[in-house]
Amino acid sequence: MVAAAFIRPNPLSPRSAGLSITAYCLILALLATGYTGCATLRKSDLVRTQKQRSAAKKYALGNWMDRRDAVHEIVNYYGKDKNDLVIGTLMVASNDLSSAVRREAVEGLAKIGNKGALDTIKKIASDEKEKNVRWYSLRALRTVKGSAEDPSAADVYIKGTRSNDWLIREESIRGILAMDDAIIRKKCIPTIIRLMKDPSSSVALTTFRELKTRDPLLYQAITGRFQACGEFDYSMLEATLTALDGYRLDQKTREKVIDLLVHHNTAIRLLALRVLKKDKTLAEQKK
Repeated sequence: MVAAAFIRPNPLSPRSAGLSITAYCLILALLATGYTGCATLRKSDLVRTQKQRSAAKKYALGNWMDRRDAVHEIVNYYGKDKNDLVIGTLMVASNDLSSAVRREAVEGLAKIGNKGALDTIKKIASDEKEKNVRWYSLRALRTVKGSAEDPSAADVYIKGTRSNDWLIREESIRGILAMDDAIIRKKCIPTIIRLMKDPSSSVALTTFRELKTRDPLLYQAITGRFQACGEFDYSMLEATLTALDGYRLDQKTREKVIDLLVHHNTAIRLLALRVLKKDKTLAEQKK
C-alpha cells in the first residue's frame, strides 16, 4: 500500500476532474501491484516499470493535458512482459472524459496491437460519439496486426460508411478496401458500390482510387461511372481509369479508353494506355 500514501488525490481539486473514481481506483490498484515484484526484476526492467508507475501516477493525478501526455508517454515503456500498468492505463484512458485523452489512448493501443487492443479500438471506432476520436480510431484500426483478416472489423467499417460525416465515411471505405480480399467479396461489395455514388466527391474518388478487388459487380459499377464522365471531369476520369486497371474490358469501355489516348491531360492519357496494355495482356493470356 505504499502507492496509496503518495497518490491520494484531493477530491475537490480540478486536477482530478474528468477521471472517474472507478478509473482512479483501477490505476491505484495497478500501481500498488507494481511494487510487489520489484526485487525480482533486472535493473533495466526495474527502470522501465518505475517509469510506467511515474506515467500512471501522472495520469491519475493530472488535468486533461497531463493525462494526455501521460498516455503518450506510458506506451514507450511497453515491453515483453510486466505491462499490466501500461495496458490498464490505456484501457482507462480510452474512456476518459476528455476526447483528446481518448484519442491518445487509441493511438497507444494501436502501437501495442494485441488482441485486447484490437477489440477496444473496434468498440471505440463503432460507438464513439465524438467524430474526431472516431476518425482516429478508424484509422488506427487499419494499422493493427490482424485487423484485415477480422470479419468484425469489416462490420465496424460498414457501420462507419453510414455516418453523416464524410470524413468518417472516407476513412471507413479506406478500412474496407484494406481488408482481406475474401472478406471484401463476402461482406463488402454492396457497400463499395454505394460509396462509388457517395454525395461527397472525395469519398467516391477514394473508393475508386484505392479499390484493388476484382469482381463482376464492381466492374459494372466502375464502367457505369466511367461512361458518365465528361471530357473535363479530370478527377473522376483518373479515378475510374485507376479502378479499371487489371480488368478485361468490354467493347464499349475499350472504345472510350482508346479515345482518351488523345486526351489533353497527360496523366489521363498515360492511365488510358496502361489500362489498354493490361487489357491486351489479359486477352492474350486467355488465348
